[in-house]
Amino acid sequence: MLIFSKFLSDRLYKCILKRHLYAKLQAARRFLHALYGTRFMPFTAHDLRYKAEETYPALYAHLSRHAQRFLGSLKFDAYELDVVVGHVVEQLVRMGLIGGGDKTPRTALDDLTPAQFYAFLNRSIKNKAIDRLRKRRFQVSSAAEFESAEGLEGDDNPLNDVTESLWGAPPFATPEEVTLGLASQQELRGMLKHCIQTLSVAPRQLQAVLMELKEFDAVDLLQDVVEELKENNAVTAFGADTTIAHASQHKDHAHKKLRHCLQENSTHLTVLIALRLTEYGVRSTPSNEFVVEFQALAQGDLAASDVQAGLKELVTEGLLDWDGDAVVRITSTQMKRLARFYKDE
Repeated sequence: MLIFSKFLSDRLYKCILKRHLYAKLQAARRFLHALYGTRFMPFTAHDLRYKAEETYPALYAHLSRHAQRFLGSLKFDAYELDVVVGHVVEQLVRMGLIGGGDKTPRTALDDLTPAQFYAFLNRSIKNKAIDRLRKRRFQVSSAAEFESAEGLEGDDNPLNDVTESLWGAPPFATPEEVTLGLASQQELRGMLKHCIQTLSVAPRQLQAVLMELKEFDAVDLLQDVVEELKENNAVTAFGADTTIAHASQHKDHAHKKLRHCLQENSTHLTVLIALRLTEYGVRSTPSNEFVVEFQALAQGDLAASDVQAGLKELVTEGLLDWDGDAVVRITSTQMKRLARFYKDE
């Protein structure tokens, strides 16, 4: 019995540790979302349909964060939070989206763009949160409030009816299965930390980013950055609570540098090609386009076949128009989008 108890405690400890780490990484990803927009969101409708176990934690974190935002005074009420998030998850399950694969018919959600899909999720969360707030306003009787509180402590607690796996709400993966995903996100977090530290030469831009990290509740990442800046004697006179003039302007400049730094440190083939296109592009005056010779991209550690594969992927992403010519032509709009392009390994 003692051996089993110790085994269970170890497994539970690992589970809690993984969940804590996942929360830290999600805070960093929220900041990356600010850099790259919906393109960098950690899941899509397609992911929920075909990769439910991998993407459900990200969905749950996204819904919980927005539920807290819209619940206002009830945002720390665990029951209300569970009701709101559960409502949206139940909708997606009932529609056959979560884990549906090819077994369930496609829905209108499958055809939405990432931006439209997140708008749908956020609108659903907002509507249910408003509904819960309205219902709570009718419960003004102190006796009713007392009975409700007493019920939550006893056998009438509605949470007692929910049977949850030790590893989390289905289809949350076991700690062993999620380790690899967390490891890759940790690498991304480390890369982001490195890029933020390079802003120390521009104190106000660094300060704007530190303020943003605090806003996104990326406290652990914020502390890590500040500690390492102290060790390198690169700490500015600012703190995360300090306000600076023209903060939005400094933030925009900082975001541009961070995006470029992340691209430079990426080993993803498509990201490397996007970076080279922005660096090698030469403006053509007559057409007001940027042009890049194919052979200029195929140098160093990239073979011609690698460049071809990367360019085709960028075409698939809708970031480029290229049909195999020796010269790649890029519009000004495409060049801006390429500079913002990033993909996980």
